[in-house]
Amino acid sequence: MHNYEHKKLIEEIARLDEVPADSKSFSEWIKAESHLDFLRKNARTDELVICASGEFTYVNSVAVPNDRMTPVDRQDLIKWNFSPYTSIASYVYGGGRKDVWVERGLSGTGTDTLESAVQLIFGRTFDGWTGSGRTYYELHQEYAHITDIHWRPEKRAYCRFNEHGDVEPVVSVTSREDKGSNLALISFKWEPLEEYLAASDASLVRMFDFTLRRRQSEFSGWSDGPTQEVNESPDFFYRRKVMPGVAAYTRGVQIIRPRRSPQTVFAGIKDGGSGKKNKLYAEFTAYDWRNKRETKISTDPAATTNYFQAEENSLPFELSPAFFRPEVLLKYKADRDKYTVDERDVSCRATWHLEAIDVNEAGQVHAYICYLCRLPYEEQLHWLSFNEPMKAGISKRAVINDFRGEWVSFVQPLQMVLSIVRRWRDDKVAWWTLRDDQLLERVNSPLTASRDEWAEAFMDLAKLVIEGFETKAIRARLDAVQVLYTKEDRTIALLAKLLNQSDAEGEVQKLVGLRTVQNLRSKAKGHASGGEAQQLSQDALMEHESYANHFQHVCAQVADELGTIEKWMS
Repeated sequence: MHNYEHKKLIEEIARLDEVPADSKSFSEWIKAESHLDFLRKNARTDELVICASGEFTYVNSVAVPNDRMTPVDRQDLIKWNFSPYTSIASYVYGGGRKDVWVERGLSGTGTDTLESAVQLIFGRTFDGWTGSGRTYYELHQEYAHITDIHWRPEKRAYCRFNEHGDVEPVVSVTSREDKGSNLALISFKWEPLEEYLAASDASLVRMFDFTLRRRQSEFSGWSDGPTQEVNESPDFFYRRKVMPGVAAYTRGVQIIRPRRSPQTVFAGIKDGGSGKKNKLYAEFTAYDWRNKRETKISTDPAATTNYFQAEENSLPFELSPAFFRPEVLLKYKADRDKYTVDERDVSCRATWHLEAIDVNEAGQVHAYICYLCRLPYEEQLHWLSFNEPMKAGISKRAVINDFRGEWVSFVQPLQMVLSIVRRWRDDKVAWWTLRDDQLLERVNSPLTASRDEWAEAFMDLAKLVIEGFETKAIRARLDAVQVLYTKEDRTIALLAKLLNQSDAEGEVQKLVGLRTVQNLRSKAKGHASGGEAQQLSQDALMEHESYANHFQHVCAQVADELGTIEKWMS
């Protein structure tokens, strides 16, 4: 699916190429004033036409070093005579030489100015191929690498992730082979193109040809009448021949230069590389432990200090913590493809990473000002909406890890479970298989009073642990020790029979933790919620006070059970 701006360009070009029915409108239409106005306006938009081939519209563009256009040679440029299908490399031989060599660079353009210009788009045709894909378009590799864009067929575009982690089309492509398309169009987002032009000290030269008439069969050729030359500006000029009421062509050149100064563009490139591009900062209620007060602290680096620069100021330390309602993380848990939530960090694919978060004993999520400042401004505002006064200090784990620089001696039950299954995955054990690598990142402890979050946590835990067991391997072990089972016995029942038969102390293994996970997966999340699901959640809260405590309690049981299973299956 193409991006909206690209689709609107297709619609606009198709509209421009519609032949008017009445003769008066037709006589005006062939002068291409609407087509020229389209180019003027498009040169100022954020979605630039680079190549287009419609019924009557033709556009092709190349990047040209500015020193080759100082001054602009209009008479030379107007002679352009090439297309995106022009080759930029070929074998050459002859001329008295016995060897064969490669000549590179755009040539045969019909001009001196455009020789060896940078061709951004290459049209290719697989001669002899008759199926879909015979004609397609390639992007100049230098531009693809510099902009870090990649072809995504479902978007029909070369894309990258924007600062919000969303897929952003940068170069959009429509070919005549696409369903419902009567034209070919390649459009570029302006900002990445402007950066490339500025860094290359180049400008975009856009050649165009609008040959307007009714039907080819009604056109016998061009008359000997005069050709009009129009120089609107040094950067926009064309030739026009009009056969009144019959046909006309308008053929010319439009030079599009960076809109911003080189210094501004370069500053944006540098800031983008350091994560400071278009940076804005939010102000959080945080605990200034240096001055022992709770106050508003901006994420602007100038508003805080560190240990090495604190002698001559009284600014809060950049490691001042801000505190948040636990619901702040629900947004990220709801979109696991885009976000990854771990015990002590949350990240958005290929864009941002918030490290050193944790949960204190009052159930608040806390994060340090120096890491909040790295978030995009819109993301800072999301966290700000959940900001609240401190109810308790930072977690014990955060004190040990972040301030003492030591490893903690305790491990959360969920991390024990994850550690075991990671070991099983790495050892490639026969009785368990990781079904999806993402499952290791999806399982998180519930933090809020949301029953949905609690149920989702057990759903993810069941998918990771229980669905990973290999029933055939477990049955094979039962066969080996001559323990009977039925076809109806499922994974947990099979494991219980094996462990009970193998337990030298005669203790009955009920696998309470695994059964709880499976039960909650089925009744609290897997099926429509009802009275039983409500009762399960109430029981969890009555016994453990919070969903988080209940989840960790069950994880502790599961970790013990997995350890026992590992002992008897190894």
